[in-house]
Amino acid sequence: MNAENRYPVTASLFMLREIKHRQERVNRGYQLLKRKAEALRIKGRQAAAELAATQGVLGHTLREAYISLAAVKFTNGESNAMVLENIGEAQVRVQRISENISGVSTVSLQAIEDPTASDSLRYAGLGAGGHRTSEAKRAFREAVRILIKFASLRNTCILLDEAIKSTLRKVNGIEKVIMPKLHNTETYILMEMDEREREEFHRLKMVKAKKVRTQALTTCRQEMSALATIDEGAISDSQPFDDPFKQSIECLTAYLNPCHTALSSSRTESSGDYKPACLPHNWDDDDLLF
Repeated sequence: MNAENRYPVTASLFMLREIKHRQERVNRGYQLLKRKAEALRIKGRQAAAELAATQGVLGHTLREAYISLAAVKFTNGESNAMVLENIGEAQVRVQRISENISGVSTVSLQAIEDPTASDSLRYAGLGAGGHRTSEAKRAFREAVRILIKFASLRNTCILLDEAIKSTLRKVNGIEKVIMPKLHNTETYILMEMDEREREEFHRLKMVKAKKVRTQALTTCRQEMSALATIDEGAISDSQPFDDPFKQSIECLTAYLNPCHTALSSSRTESSGDYKPACLPHNWDDDDLLF
């Protein structure tokens, strides 16, 4: 397994439990981020729809306000200089209201009229065109309110768009980078632990086989010592004499090296190339440890 696609850890039960706990935490965070992104998308779509409606109303309101201003200019003449000279306190103020949308801090703007502010142009148009002047003032005041609402919605849409992009980057990073690395790390640890278990099982089998060979050698030596103590005169002359030392060596050689017996038997075959039959040592079920 490529080491770049996993974390550099040691294969142990402790690290396996740690990786599984980390996977659980990552999955929980991944689900929470997906829910957050979905909530931000819903709120962003609502804000975008409201922004589009407000933009349409703003265009109509500004058109009506400038038509009223043109009527005032037609009735009273040019009044820009008089307005600029009588600027006082603002009657419409903007209030910032902090909002929290699924963990994203946004600022909402709200228009508030200040009744204590003095209106220096409240008597404008008394001589002529007072009705047109009042209509123009109301139209532009309504336009200011809609502009503040439009600015608030546009700011909210921009912040939500940035938050959605950031959240989706986190979600994609967890899904495409972190989760595959954790999965590959868990697979690597399991493979290493299985390999160690197989090596340990093979080692125990070799130890068991060595013990069996040692026991067989001890048994053959005991038989050799027992046969050597037999009185040679007790053996009948009619029976052929068999060397006990030779029989014991042949027994031990056949048990410990079965290939030797197969090789000696194969040499009696027909002339030509021959292949010595070397059968593997077959353990019985009792010889296995597990």
